[in-house]
Amino acid sequence: MSKLKSLKCKIGRFILKKRLKNLNRRVKTHNFKTAKSAGILFSSPDEASYTAIKEFLLFLSQQDIKVIALGYAPSKKIPQQFLMRKGINFYCDNDLNWYYKPKNELIDQFIDQEFDILFDLSIKDYFTVNYVGSLSKAAFKVGKQTENAYPDLVIDVNKNKSIEYLIEQIKHYLNILNN
Repeated sequence: MSKLKSLKCKIGRFILKKRLKNLNRRVKTHNFKTAKSAGILFSSPDEASYTAIKEFLLFLSQQDIKVIALGYAPSKKIPQQFLMRKGINFYCDNDLNWYYKPKNELIDQFIDQEFDILFDLSIKDYFTVNYVGSLSKAAFKVGKQTENAYPDLVIDVNKNKSIEYLIEQIKHYLNILNN
Protein backbone atom coordinates (compact mmCIF):
# COMPACT_ATOMS: atom_id res chain seq x y z
CA MET A 1 0.00 0.00 0.00
CA SER A 2 1.40 3.39 -0.94
CA LYS A 3 2.06 6.04 1.68
CA LEU A 4 -0.71 8.23 0.24
CA LYS A 5 -3.23 5.38 0.31
CA SER A 6 -2.17 4.51 3.87
CA LEU A 7 -2.63 8.13 4.95
CA LYS A 8 -6.09 8.26 3.36
CA CYS A 9 -7.10 5.09 5.21
CA LYS A 10 -5.82 6.50 8.53
CA ILE A 11 -7.84 9.67 8.02
CA GLY A 12 -10.89 7.60 7.10
CA ARG A 13 -10.53 5.42 10.23
CA PHE A 14 -10.14 8.54 12.39
CA ILE A 15 -13.33 10.07 10.98
CA LEU A 16 -15.16 6.75 11.35
CA LYS A 17 -14.15 6.52 15.03
CA LYS A 18 -15.52 10.04 15.61
CA ARG A 19 -18.82 9.15 13.92
CA LEU A 20 -19.10 5.88 15.88
CA LYS A 21 -19.01 7.82 19.16
CA ASN A 22 -22.28 9.49 18.13
CA LEU A 23 -23.92 6.31 16.83
CA ASN A 24 -27.11 5.64 18.75
CA ARG A 25 -28.12 2.02 18.18
CA ARG A 26 -30.14 -0.36 20.31
CA VAL A 27 -28.62 -3.83 20.12
CA LYS A 28 -31.16 -6.65 20.07
CA THR A 29 -30.45 -10.27 19.21
CA HIS A 30 -32.51 -11.70 16.36
CA ASN A 31 -32.76 -15.03 14.60
CA PHE A 32 -34.61 -16.07 11.44
CA LYS A 33 -37.93 -16.31 13.33
CA THR A 34 -37.82 -12.91 15.02
CA ALA A 35 -36.32 -10.82 12.22
CA LYS A 36 -38.68 -8.94 9.92
CA SER A 37 -36.03 -7.02 7.95
CA ALA A 38 -32.43 -7.63 6.97
CA GLY A 39 -29.66 -5.87 5.15
CA ILE A 40 -26.97 -7.75 3.28
CA LEU A 41 -23.62 -6.07 2.77
CA PHE A 42 -21.00 -7.67 0.52
CA SER A 43 -17.97 -6.86 -1.60
CA SER A 44 -16.17 -7.82 -4.81
CA PRO A 45 -18.44 -10.59 -5.98
CA ASP A 46 -17.51 -13.17 -8.55
CA GLU A 47 -20.15 -15.29 -10.27
CA ALA A 48 -20.04 -18.13 -7.69
CA SER A 49 -20.26 -15.87 -4.65
CA TYR A 50 -22.91 -13.73 -6.33
CA THR A 51 -25.01 -16.86 -6.87
CA ALA A 52 -24.61 -17.74 -3.17
CA ILE A 53 -25.71 -14.23 -2.19
CA LYS A 54 -28.81 -14.44 -4.43
CA GLU A 55 -29.67 -17.83 -2.91
CA PHE A 56 -29.30 -16.35 0.58
CA LEU A 57 -31.59 -13.47 -0.45
CA LEU A 58 -34.15 -16.04 -1.59
CA PHE A 59 -33.75 -18.00 1.66
CA LEU A 60 -34.39 -14.86 3.73
CA SER A 61 -37.41 -13.96 1.60
CA GLN A 62 -38.81 -17.45 2.22
CA GLN A 63 -38.45 -16.74 5.96
CA ASP A 64 -40.72 -13.67 5.44
CA ILE A 65 -37.80 -11.32 6.00
CA LYS A 66 -37.74 -8.16 3.88
CA VAL A 67 -34.23 -7.88 2.43
CA ILE A 68 -32.14 -5.12 0.88
CA ALA A 69 -28.64 -5.91 -0.39
CA LEU A 70 -25.75 -3.54 -1.02
CA GLY A 71 -22.58 -4.63 -2.77
CA TYR A 72 -19.27 -2.90 -3.27
CA ALA A 73 -17.42 -3.40 -6.55
CA PRO A 74 -13.77 -2.29 -6.12
CA SER A 75 -13.47 -0.71 -9.56
CA LYS A 76 -14.27 2.57 -11.30
CA LYS A 77 -17.46 1.12 -12.78
CA ILE A 78 -19.95 -1.49 -11.64
CA PRO A 79 -19.51 -4.62 -13.79
CA GLN A 80 -22.27 -4.97 -16.39
CA GLN A 81 -23.46 -8.36 -15.12
CA PHE A 82 -24.36 -6.85 -11.73
CA LEU A 83 -26.46 -3.96 -13.00
CA MET A 84 -30.26 -3.99 -12.91
CA ARG A 85 -30.67 -6.70 -10.27
CA LYS A 86 -33.88 -6.45 -8.27
CA GLY A 87 -33.28 -5.95 -4.54
CA ILE A 88 -29.52 -5.64 -4.96
CA ASN A 89 -27.76 -2.29 -5.24
CA PHE A 90 -24.10 -1.70 -5.97
CA TYR A 91 -21.59 1.07 -5.50
CA CYS A 92 -18.04 1.43 -6.80
CA ASP A 93 -14.92 3.56 -6.36
CA ASN A 94 -16.61 6.50 -8.12
CA ASP A 95 -19.04 6.60 -5.17
CA LEU A 96 -16.22 7.19 -2.64
CA ASN A 97 -14.62 10.42 -1.51
CA TRP A 98 -10.84 10.86 -1.28
CA TYR A 99 -10.55 8.99 2.05
CA TYR A 100 -12.78 6.10 0.86
CA LYS A 101 -15.98 7.19 2.61
CA PRO A 102 -19.08 6.31 0.57
CA LYS A 103 -20.79 9.44 -0.78
CA ASN A 104 -24.00 8.21 -2.29
CA GLU A 105 -27.59 8.78 -1.13
CA LEU A 106 -28.40 5.10 -1.65
CA ILE A 107 -25.60 4.15 0.76
CA ASP A 108 -26.73 6.74 3.32
CA GLN A 109 -30.24 5.26 3.18
CA PHE A 110 -28.81 1.77 3.70
CA ILE A 111 -26.82 2.96 6.74
CA ASP A 112 -29.87 4.71 8.23
CA GLN A 113 -32.20 1.74 7.68
CA GLU A 114 -33.02 0.13 11.03
CA PHE A 115 -32.73 -3.50 9.97
CA ASP A 116 -33.38 -6.24 12.50
CA ILE A 117 -30.24 -7.99 11.19
CA LEU A 118 -27.32 -6.81 9.08
CA PHE A 119 -25.39 -9.62 7.39
CA ASP A 120 -21.89 -8.63 6.30
CA LEU A 121 -20.93 -11.26 3.74
CA SER A 122 -17.64 -9.60 2.79
CA ILE A 123 -14.72 -11.97 2.70
CA LYS A 124 -12.14 -9.38 1.66
CA ASP A 125 -11.58 -6.38 3.92
CA TYR A 126 -12.39 -3.00 2.41
CA PHE A 127 -12.52 0.16 4.49
CA THR A 128 -15.62 1.39 2.66
CA VAL A 129 -17.57 -1.80 3.49
CA ASN A 130 -16.40 -1.63 7.10
CA TYR A 131 -17.52 2.02 7.18
CA VAL A 132 -21.05 1.15 6.00
CA GLY A 133 -21.34 -1.85 8.34
CA SER A 134 -19.95 -0.03 11.36
CA LEU A 135 -22.33 2.91 11.00
CA SER A 136 -25.37 0.78 10.21
CA LYS A 137 -28.26 1.26 12.64
CA ALA A 138 -29.17 -2.44 12.44
CA ALA A 139 -30.21 -3.98 15.75
CA PHE A 140 -28.08 -7.11 15.29
CA LYS A 141 -24.97 -7.34 13.12
CA VAL A 142 -23.53 -10.63 11.90
CA GLY A 143 -20.26 -11.04 10.02
CA LYS A 144 -16.86 -12.65 9.84
CA GLN A 145 -14.11 -12.20 12.35
CA THR A 146 -11.78 -9.34 11.39
CA GLU A 147 -9.23 -7.05 12.94
CA ASN A 148 -11.71 -4.15 12.85
CA ALA A 149 -14.81 -6.25 13.55
CA TYR A 150 -18.05 -4.50 14.36
CA PRO A 151 -20.46 -7.47 14.35
CA ASP A 152 -22.44 -8.50 17.41
CA LEU A 153 -22.18 -12.13 16.29
CA VAL A 154 -18.74 -12.89 14.89
CA ILE A 155 -18.28 -15.90 12.61
CA ASP A 156 -14.80 -17.43 12.27
CA VAL A 157 -14.10 -18.26 8.62
CA ASN A 158 -10.37 -18.97 8.94
CA LYS A 159 -11.06 -22.63 8.07
CA ASN A 160 -12.74 -21.75 4.78
CA LYS A 161 -12.66 -18.19 3.44
CA SER A 162 -15.65 -18.36 1.12
CA ILE A 163 -19.03 -16.66 1.08
CA GLU A 164 -20.71 -20.05 0.80
CA TYR A 165 -19.07 -21.21 4.06
CA LEU A 166 -19.87 -17.91 5.81
CA ILE A 167 -23.55 -18.19 4.82
CA GLU A 168 -23.62 -21.83 5.95
CA GLN A 169 -22.23 -20.82 9.36
CA ILE A 170 -24.65 -17.89 9.67
CA LYS A 171 -27.60 -20.21 8.99
CA HIS A 172 -26.27 -22.73 11.51
CA TYR A 173 -25.77 -20.25 14.35
CA LEU A 174 -28.93 -18.21 13.78
CA ASN A 175 -31.01 -21.41 13.70
CA ILE A 176 -29.74 -22.40 17.15
CA LEU A 177 -29.93 -18.89 18.56
CA ASN A 178 -32.96 -18.49 20.83
CA ASN A 179 -34.52 -15.24 21.97
